[in-house]
Amino acid sequence: MDAPEIDLFIHAYGANPRIVGAKPGEILRDVLIRIAVIDEGPSGALVFVGECEEALAEADGIENGADNHVPVDLALTIEVHRHRHVHIHRCRHVAVDVNFMGKTKHHRFSPATTVGTVAAWARKKFHLDSAAGADYVLQLCNSTDRPRPDNHLGELTSPEKCAVCFDLVKEVTPQG
Repeated sequence: MDAPEIDLFIHAYGANPRIVGAKPGEILRDVLIRIAVIDEGPSGALVFVGECEEALAEADGIENGADNHVPVDLALTIEVHRHRHVHIHRCRHVAVDVNFMGKTKHHRFSPATTVGTVAAWARKKFHLDSAAGADYVLQLCNSTDRPRPDNHLGELTSPEKCAVCFDLVKEVTPQG
């Protein structure tokens, strides 16, 4: 009897996230070629598995830190475990600037980092207590666009730029 397929959540720049079935033991490269997110030849794409939250453990005094979330070997096989999010991007890191009250904090995040994790990192770096900080969200610089907390940085950045700028703004909640 065949093993049941595992659902993988594929995140790639320029495409909506999608769910793809893969068999346990299938080669990751073969799955990504089958669904046409990478080519058979060298693609230059980096593949990250799982979501990265390393920045949340960064010491307060660190400026311009960087995540150590390393790309995976595409020859790995698909296994059943909790990390089923697969991120394909050309950027090793996404340079993020967050502006708040005339100051800017910088960090180089993995493309597999969620906007929610970046927001939590920014609230910590700007010393917002948890009660007051909960009212602040990230908004793309020079826009009114506020990406959802579950959006990944790799979905927001182009492979040519590898950077994104946010303002930390107070979320306005309608009073009814």
